[in-house]
Amino acid sequence: MNKLFYLILTTITLFSCQSAKHLSNKDDIEKYQTELAESYTNPDTTPLVDEERTNFHGITFFPINDKYTVKAKFTPIKDGKVIPFPTSAKKIKHYKEYGTVDFVIDGQSQQLTVYQSSPIMEKYKESLFLPFMDETNGVTSYGGGRYLDLSTKDLGKKSTEIILDFNKVYNPYCAYSKHYNCPIPPANNVLDIEINAGVSYHK
Repeated sequence: MNKLFYLILTTITLFSCQSAKHLSNKDDIEKYQTELAESYTNPDTTPLVDEERTNFHGITFFPINDKYTVKAKFTPIKDGKVIPFPTSAKKIKHYKEYGTVDFVIDGQSQQLTVYQSSPIMEKYKESLFLPFMDETNGVTSYGGGRYLDLSTKDLGKKSTEIILDFNKVYNPYCAYSKHYNCPIPPANNVLDIEINAGVSYHK
């Protein structure tokens, strides 16, 4: 009986470890980060004007870390409110509440709200927006917060869970250019932990 119990326990442990590893794909993350960095230096895709490119030192990243790829519980928000987001240019952009994501990092439970642009353009009807701030802002990451792009396609079959890969978070264009109008993450999307993943920031 003890041997059988040990075998079952070992199998469960191995399966759990494998499942956790499958949440994160290092090759995919590296590809994403490389393409993001190159998009700023490529004259055809850069959001920077000539004078900004002269002083641009490149995109930097935190080391890829599996613990920042997490499985989150997704809860849709029925009849979500349209929220006015103040922006870096002191204007207003509107986003509709789409759902909440609950997850755990370093044993601490966290919750963020996911949004969808309002009004929704047909071209971007599957796009979801997760702006947030954390304890790294203004220290090792951009002070104005960072973003994570999601999609309705990322939701599981029952739409009750979603994978959040913070290794793919990025800075708004405003971190590098004064010519953009970037939404500032709302107070309910401020985390009390450090997310040492994704794009970092050094002036």
